[in-house]
Amino acid sequence: MSFLPVFSKPMAMGLIVFAAPLVLLSACGPGTAPNGDSGRHNRARSGDDVAARVNGTTIYASDVEREAAAQNIIQVGEPLLKGSKQYRQVLDDLIDQRLMALEAVRKGLDRNPEASRRLQAARERILGDILLEDTVSKAVTDKAVRRMYDEQSRLAPPGDEVRARHILVQTKEEAQDIIKTLKAGGDFAKLALEKSLDPGSRLEGGDLGYFTKDSMVEPFAKAAFSLKVGQISAPVKSEFGWHVIKVEGRRKQKLQSFDEMRARIVRFMTFDQIQKLITKLRKNAIIERDEDEKPVTVAPVSEDKASKTPIDPASKDEAPAAQKP
Repeated sequence: MSFLPVFSKPMAMGLIVFAAPLVLLSACGPGTAPNGDSGRHNRARSGDDVAARVNGTTIYASDVEREAAAQNIIQVGEPLLKGSKQYRQVLDDLIDQRLMALEAVRKGLDRNPEASRRLQAARERILGDILLEDTVSKAVTDKAVRRMYDEQSRLAPPGDEVRARHILVQTKEEAQDIIKTLKAGGDFAKLALEKSLDPGSRLEGGDLGYFTKDSMVEPFAKAAFSLKVGQISAPVKSEFGWHVIKVEGRRKQKLQSFDEMRARIVRFMTFDQIQKLITKLRKNAIIERDEDEKPVTVAPVSEDKASKTPIDPASKDEAPAAQKP
């Protein structure tokens, strides 16, 4: 199944930071809190184990896991083994942070204007992250992911694949000489090893494996897909030089299974939901910048764009010289 790209450039995954531990931003003592809420850290959380107590305040196991995810030690939602070296290290980080926050509160630093501005900015980031989490969790469900897979399967049914070898040279004359040698009984793989300028396939006798038409530059793909199995092309010019192509096989592209595509679909749907949310918020907001003479508006994204646009599958880490950059 061949899926085409959706975004010209991926939206950074950093848009979903997954709220950093609130204890890092609003730590407080037993009777004092930066926002006036006394005893915030002493409140029990149902079903959440206590990881540590610091001067009468509590750090929970979920705080440790959330911070571990923020540090890319684990994936969001994954458990962190209690008592492990990583768990202890992250907990020590949170304890140190809590101690510094409590000391800042004791000194009254939380009440100066700079602290208020920074705490407000941190609060906004966390609330934004929570909004994204809530939006994505409601939209990107197992049922929705399966529906997207089924729709994409219908929109992009498996196409044809060709397996070919090629020899890349600098000039048309060199390509013509190679074709003469091949017609005289020369071995394609041996000639590719000796003469091809493509480091990605030369050692494999010019073998590119199976590929789809849209995965190669147009002149090369057009020539390869016009040949029958066993045929050798005339010299083909591309941006890389001159190619001599031999088709080794043809087949229908394999339909990727739901399990193979699931993670990619989830990422696409997540990015799409974030884009839609931000576009909607901007469309309905009055945004005025100092340099603007009138409120800024942003064109909305079509609601059904995602469901009708195929998704890009995983690509090879390294591409042969004939492949699209």
